[in-house]
Amino acid sequence: MLTNLLKRKCTIQKKTVTSGPLGDTETWADVGSYWCRRISVDVQTRAAYQQLNTVVTDRFLFSGKVELNLGEHRIIYAGTTYELIETAQHLDNETTVMVKQS
Repeated sequence: MLTNLLKRKCTIQKKTVTSGPLGDTETWADVGSYWCRRISVDVQTRAAYQQLNTVVTDRFLFSGKVELNLGEHRIIYAGTTYELIETAQHLDNETTVMVKQS
């Protein structure tokens, strides 16, 4: 059962950009906490993404449909920030997303 594998909570944050007289200000606000699983990617996956000039370190797995968009969301897991590499993929009531550790 997938719920047995999702034993840690992570926080998803959404970016807001406001323009001011000194330029753009980027702020991050918590969207919510979700049960998730962080999976380190294997060497083949890292190599495939490196050929696309992209660094990928981990993959996150969520139960259900979680909206995560590239450049708009990030994940905080165990005090570490992870940036999305691609928009989340939804398959069979699961959400997976590739990330890199910041």
